[in-house]
Amino acid sequence: MPGQKSRAGMLDTPDRETPAVSPDRFERRRADIIAAAIPVLNEQGFKGMRLTDVAELIGLRATGVTYYFPRKEELAVACLESGYAVFHDFLAVVEKEADARSRIGKLISMFVERDAAVRRGEATPLAAFSSIRALEGEHRTRVMDGYKAMFRRVRNLLDSPELEGMDKADRTIRTLILMEQLFWASSWLGDFEIDEFPRLAQRMTDIVINGIAPQVMGEAADSLDLGSFIPTGPDSSKENFLKAATLLINEYGYRGASVDRISASLNLTKGAFYHHNEAKDDLVAACFRRSFGIMREAQRRARQLNVSEGRRLLAEVTALINFQLGKEGPLLRTSVLSSVPPEHQTEIVNQSHRISRQFASMVADAIADGSGRAVDPTVAGAMVHAAINISSDARILEMSNEPDIVQRFARPLFMGFLEF
Repeated sequence: MPGQKSRAGMLDTPDRETPAVSPDRFERRRADIIAAAIPVLNEQGFKGMRLTDVAELIGLRATGVTYYFPRKEELAVACLESGYAVFHDFLAVVEKEADARSRIGKLISMFVERDAAVRRGEATPLAAFSSIRALEGEHRTRVMDGYKAMFRRVRNLLDSPELEGMDKADRTIRTLILMEQLFWASSWLGDFEIDEFPRLAQRMTDIVINGIAPQVMGEAADSLDLGSFIPTGPDSSKENFLKAATLLINEYGYRGASVDRISASLNLTKGAFYHHNEAKDDLVAACFRRSFGIMREAQRRARQLNVSEGRRLLAEVTALINFQLGKEGPLLRTSVLSSVPPEHQTEIVNQSHRISRQFASMVADAIADGSGRAVDPTVAGAMVHAAINISSDARILEMSNEPDIVQRFARPLFMGFLEF
């Protein structure tokens, strides 16, 4: 990470430490270790992060890190909490804006601006909040409590007089979507020059506030049945493994979803697992292929509908959200990608980008036939993909049975966050 090497000289190994070290110096050193650890955590996941790797980045022995963080769980917690602190700093500024529209726009602008600073080497990346799932016990409880406090504060941005009729469930769903779209942006923003970031933040804000295709939400719904795409009968044994693995990987991360856990969830032995699967890595890659295959099938079936392009896009989005929350779902979350073995990452990243580009193409088609707003298709495609990805969290939040839950996710995407 830029700037880390220059700080290495400020850090001493523990055999040089004394109890008299000043609190300020201790905190500076601690902050340097956190800054070095975040990219490792993001790239390797919690299970793959090693204190020796972090130590090497800043010229320390492993004991130099354990002096400040005796266990890697404590370092992971500190990394995540540093991200919460960044968001709380954002929110201290954002909350001063006059209304929900201005607050949302300001949050997007500040997030994108900081992402630019990270790419210039002027700021530390945010720890991927997906790492929360890999922690256990008191450490998981602590970071979950911190995340909930941050989430509630973001949700309160929608607590505005013009939105007084919006219920808590709708505000929660909009917050889920907004947060995921921000985190997702950290991936696709890298395809653009940094001097374009302010313009991209404006385009994101426009889509969040005004939606992609408001008029199609008022038209008759078109349904796509993705259930028929799922194998049944003799061909379903592999499908059962893929479903079980997807659920557990989404919950615990790639490394946390062990062969034992996957087998136990199906009431099978470890030996039975290897009877059906050569290796866990191959199963995880197959889970991604299954998820991308389902998304491509939804896109293919949507194109066959004899309706406007905007309605085709709506039909596809609602079908995928419905799949996420149904008995055959969910889809594998893209947030686990960082901890997948490198030999599978290139294929998975390429597949993910292909799905986003197809969404972008459908948005462009909707603009062309007048059923969609004039938005940036590339940005919109990525934001649609992000919204579908996060809809599976309705399971975790026990919102799957909320009335009209699929439409509650689709509505802000197509009509904008201020319509309900």
